[in-house]
Amino acid sequence: MGKSCKVVVCGQASVGKTSILEQLLYGNHVVGSEMMETQEDIYVGSIETDRGVREQVRFYDTRGLRDGLELPKHCFSCTDGFVLVYSTDSKESFKRVELLKKEIDKSKDKKEAS
Repeated sequence: MGKSCKVVVCGQASVGKTSILEQLLYGNHVVGSEMMETQEDIYVGSIETDRGVREQVRFYDTRGLRDGLELPKHCFSCTDGFVLVYSTDSKESFKRVELLKKEIDKSKDKKEAS
């Protein structure tokens, strides 16, 4: 097994973060199924690279963000990537993703400076 990487999946509450992960990893999301609020879950996938090496990807499914809530600080540490999710029928969820992107960029700048 090759290296392992951490990907944080984040966005506003009820935009489909968990549904995307379940469809991507298991191919079993049922449209219209009952939603349950996520606290924080970890999904583990295995990907084979072009060089034939299998690498582990840990997807951190975060709690949906609501007004006044920020992405927990531990989500920024040792993270290899972020997936920002928004709903195409919610301008508010897109604006929230724009703010998240700025938070991520600011956090990245702090790491590079230290």
